[in-house]
Amino acid sequence: MHENTEIRRVGINISYPPCIGERPRYVVIPAGKKFFHVTESATGRVKGFRQRHQDACSLARSLEP
Repeated sequence: MHENTEIRRVGINISYPPCIGERPRYVVIPAGKKFFHVTESATGRVKGFRQRHQDACSLARSLEP
């Protein structure tokens, strides 16, 4: 695993669109070259992963209640 993977997976510096009233429950974090983790924003746990950003965003939306 790349040495910076843990740093990149932490969603501290993620910006959210201003139209969203509250923070989304699941966020997409880059985790390497062409690899994205879908993480729970409250705990940081990885709930899934995808190779395409579009697919990862789709998964994050589908996990929202």
